[in-house]
Amino acid sequence: LSSTLLLPDSFGVIHVGETFSAYLGVLNSSLDMSVRGLTVSSQLQTPSRRIVLPSRLDNTPCDILPCGGVDAVVSRRLEEVGPHILRVEVGYISNGSKSLRKFYRFNVTVPLNITETVTRSGDAKCLVSINVENVMEKQGTGGGAVTVSSVAFEPTAGLVAEEIK
Repeated sequence: LSSTLLLPDSFGVIHVGETFSAYLGVLNSSLDMSVRGLTVSSQLQTPSRRIVLPSRLDNTPCDILPCGGVDAVVSRRLEEVGPHILRVEVGYISNGSKSLRKFYRFNVTVPLNITETVTRSGDAKCLVSINVENVMEKQGTGGGAVTVSSVAFEPTAGLVAEEIK
């Protein structure tokens, strides 16, 4: 088991609301030695908290035969803007307990800036204006424009919406 944990240097553009997924794979590259007591854990650190990313490799130490491996996929819906860190720890037994830790940093952005204005018109009416602005180019992420295919206003139960053109 080498100390190499690989992910690309850049994840590209990741937005709030998307699901972040990572493939975790451990390969025993030895031709004659098994890996004993392997554990793999992962966490997603956001600007405000640390979230455990469950996988089928959690809490179940296993042994890996020479040239064998185990893998799992972890995923989480992204809910916060800002820097995030995928924290991966691999533990195993070889002349005592050993572990490898690796941190993968990436930034989560918001592709659209949505603002609303509400103006009351008497007791029974109000006008709601929604402004949707593509902020991808302003962020310099190189992600290009976001295409909005449709927009709909859905009022809560008991209210009626009427489009003004």
